[in-house]
Amino acid sequence: MTVSSAFRAVMAAGLAHLLANERGLLRGTDPEYLHQARVALRRLRSALDVFSPPLPDRVIAPAARELKWLASWLGPARDWDVFVSETLPLVVQAIGAHRGLRALSARCERLRRGAGAKSRSAARSSRYRRLTRSLPGWVLSEGWLALLEDAARAAVQGPITSHARNVLEKRYQRVRKRARGLDKLSSAELHRLRISVKKFRYAADFFAGLYEGRPVREMLRRLARLQDILGAMNDAATAANLTKQSSRGTRGGSLLEARGMLLGWSRGRAATLRGELKVAWQAFQEADTFW
Repeated sequence: MTVSSAFRAVMAAGLAHLLANERGLLRGTDPEYLHQARVALRRLRSALDVFSPPLPDRVIAPAARELKWLASWLGPARDWDVFVSETLPLVVQAIGAHRGLRALSARCERLRRGAGAKSRSAARSSRYRRLTRSLPGWVLSEGWLALLEDAARAAVQGPITSHARNVLEKRYQRVRKRARGLDKLSSAELHRLRISVKKFRYAADFFAGLYEGRPVREMLRRLARLQDILGAMNDAATAANLTKQSSRGTRGGSLLEARGMLLGWSRGRAATLRGELKVAWQAFQEADTFW
């Protein structure tokens, strides 16, 4: 398989993933469709990154810009879904019935509905239709090959194995670099580590089919665990931000108490996850590379 044919295959899978969830996203009755559409967008955007280089920026920039635009509408809606349907119930379960929490939950539900409506509006827009109609043809026709210089064209027509090995090694080393001094990393540094882990996992998923055996499965399993913990830490940070947003302008004592409870829960959750992160990181370090 060449680099260009691998690019087509990965992008086609991402597009199929997105379009398979389009109808459910537009209905807005089940948040899982929004979640899967957002995952598909992440995979598509990651694919553009994984194959650049050899594909130059002028080739992928138009597609990257449109995918980023759509993600900017789906992302906030998904954040509110997680906060309202997953985080708030955990806090209520831990603390019990509280007048302020009920009032804050009602505020959050209104904000969630608003964000969901905006995401569906984006998916109904002419800009979205242009994206989903033009991108498959752009990928499959390989019209972008004519835009490449000779060296880049030779690279994308070369074997995928060499490109995959270079990408995987580079992203693996980036993760290791970001994790130095793990116990002392700030929130901003943990965020950068999470992004590096996510990029490495997507690349590993894309190229796993080129390899065989237990090392592939073990690396992917341990990498997934690491990403899950870092994602949960990010959800806790997002919960704190959404709490502040939903309680903006509040004056009632019970609402202020609820705000404090949620912020305290977020800090406690992040502290607990740091311990889990240390264990997951040790397991990841012990995994053999497979490329």
